[in-house]
This record gives sequence, structure tokens and C-alpha cells, in this order.
Amino acid sequence: MRKLLVLIGIGAGFLQAQEANLFEQPAPYRNLWKTSVTALAVVNALDMHSSWGKHELNSTLAGKSGQFGKEGALLKLGFQGGLLGVEYLMTRRHPTGKLYRALSFINFGATAAMGTVVAHNYTVPR
Repeated sequence: MRKLLVLIGIGAGFLQAQEANLFEQPAPYRNLWKTSVTALAVVNALDMHSSWGKHELNSTLAGKSGQFGKEGALLKLGFQGGLLGVEYLMTRRHPTGKLYRALSFINFGATAAMGTVVAHNYTVPR
């Protein structure tokens, strides 16, 4: 079984290598966008951690008891996945530096706003 998985992995790697154009220049600011996506994912994880089991003011994310739990976490992950999916499709279709910069600005802004909420949440007792 392990050999089969290794062979599938190697085959997938070869297919991916054939798809990639090694002489194509990457779009400018792509790494900035990837960094902003990573920062947004980290702050979302910290927000879920800091809110878990506490009273949730956002009624959409609150469970039946009014606390943040698995239902809110799944919704939050769905929202983030949808946002990142749309961003990925936009950058895949039109990979310009201007688009990468704009999306990075949006992601870093959301990261900063959520970071202040996370900092506040850690001061609130359970």
C-alpha cells in the first residue's frame, strides 16, 4: 500500500512538472499576496482559539447556547475558504501585479482588524 501511495505521489509530481512552464516569469507581488493569505489564515485560527467557549456577540457565529463553538468555527472556515477561493480564481485568470497588490492590501487590512479582536478576546475571561 505504501509503495502505491509513493508511486501515485511521484506520478502527480511529474504531471505537475509538465504543467508548469519553467521559463515563465512569476507575476510581480505574488509572494506578497501569498504572505497576506497566510497571515489571514493564522489570525483566523487565533480568533477561533481566543473565542472558543466564550459568549459570541456575532449571532451568526454563536451556537444555540450563545457561545462560540464548532458551528461558528465551521462557518468561519467556510467564509475564509470562500474568500480565498475567489481570490485564487481571480489571480489565476488575471495574474497582474496590480491585482496581487490590491488583494494583499485587503487581506492585510482584514488581518489587522481581526488581530485587534483577537487581542481583545484573550483579555476576556471564559
